[in-house]
Amino acid sequence: MKKRLTCMLLAVLLLCGCGGGAAETETTADTADTTAVEVTEEVETEVPDDLPEADYDGYTFRILCDNEYIRFVHVTESTGEAINDAVFDANANVMERFNVKLEQLVHSVWTAGDEVRTLILSGDDAFDLGTIHDCTAGNLSLEGLFHNLYDVPHLNFEKPWWPAYTTESLTLNGKMYLISNYMTYYGFWATRTMFFNIDLFNDFGLESPYTMVKEDRWTLDNVISMTKDIYEDTNGDGTRDYGDIYGYAMTVPYCLLENFGFEAYGKSADGKTLQIDVYNDATVDFMDKMCAWLVGDQIGTVYSNTHSGRYNEDSSNTWFANGTVLLTYGAIGHLLTGLIDTDTNYGILPMPKLNEAQDHFIGACCEIPGIIPVSVSDPDRTGVITEAMAAEGWKNIVPAYYGMALRSRYVNDEDSRLMLEILFENRVLSFSYIYGGGSGFQRSVDNVLAQGGNFSSYYETNLAKQQTLVDKINEFFGK
Repeated sequence: MKKRLTCMLLAVLLLCGCGGGAAETETTADTADTTAVEVTEEVETEVPDDLPEADYDGYTFRILCDNEYIRFVHVTESTGEAINDAVFDANANVMERFNVKLEQLVHSVWTAGDEVRTLILSGDDAFDLGTIHDCTAGNLSLEGLFHNLYDVPHLNFEKPWWPAYTTESLTLNGKMYLISNYMTYYGFWATRTMFFNIDLFNDFGLESPYTMVKEDRWTLDNVISMTKDIYEDTNGDGTRDYGDIYGYAMTVPYCLLENFGFEAYGKSADGKTLQIDVYNDATVDFMDKMCAWLVGDQIGTVYSNTHSGRYNEDSSNTWFANGTVLLTYGAIGHLLTGLIDTDTNYGILPMPKLNEAQDHFIGACCEIPGIIPVSVSDPDRTGVITEAMAAEGWKNIVPAYYGMALRSRYVNDEDSRLMLEILFENRVLSFSYIYGGGSGFQRSVDNVLAQGGNFSSYYETNLAKQQTLVDKINEFFGK
């Protein structure tokens, strides 16, 4: 079945399954076309989900979610906003096809973990599917509260709505307890990326980063080299403050280890157990570079390891939106929020490679993973509806997300569209981040920076506690 879609180039490439190849013609930073170019193309959008025909007689399928994230999974009305309506339509298709009603059970992001535990341990069939904070979900899964997804009927991890790298990451000893697929678009929203100021790149006579990406020269060393010495005291007050020009700004460095291919908890060759693998020559070299760059004496960098002031003068998001930062880092959805009402001429880039030997660019992300409680009365039905929601998300929400981005100021040149394709092609949710939490070794970069930059001391101080956690994970997944 074919559907005619009017969409931007990247949406066509995505839906056709084309990925990763560089365009034959290059667009440099100073010649980037900021005009949104539409193409009309017939594309294959129908991949069969292979689900059985079923009529659930008006059953109310209950979705539990944190109040901050429910919009990424389920909405109750059509509003005319593209993404909201794509979610609404995807949900409506599932409801009509299987004769069910989707219902929200919304809880506070700060109390959902305790509430989920209480509901499941009560033995009551209180909800069919949940989506909660990622680290909370990881901790709860170790209590045996969720179904092993490989045991749930009708979930097909070979389908394109299950990102392969993420499924592989979350699987240990043939078991997986957390859902990361396209029933929600939060994984897109929370994928880490870099934005660059096109005008500042031109002003400083720097090579186009697009060219560097295409030629596999977009590496951490090159990013550090081009940013570390860029600083201008624009008001001449002798103080490094808001409004001055900087080479790089960052607030809260989530997902940095996995963006460069590091996993704090390495898997054994047979994929059955974990071992701590965060302190070795490669990671020590990486941490030394990051510490010198972000909290050393290099004048071009502004770094803040805090959640506060997300949109005030302490935020790299705000500094970049003000047009005074060459490069910045963060979740794509978060960064874009601050740029909608600005005139900053920006481009989007994948995270750099650790070095040119790295196989591919990585788009590390956070998630609101799905969970299926062991208390659910009908796992077969839950499997059908969960798989159907993921398939509908892939068919409807994903194209809408790309289409919205490509038709707006979210992406304002052709090369950034190619960069987005590269960014999302290898989207990864880290097992070590999910199960290690905020104090885990996967958060070594922000934890070490917050403690003054001594990686060795941080590792030794936390090793025993982390080993206890890894032993707990191995014991649970080994059952």
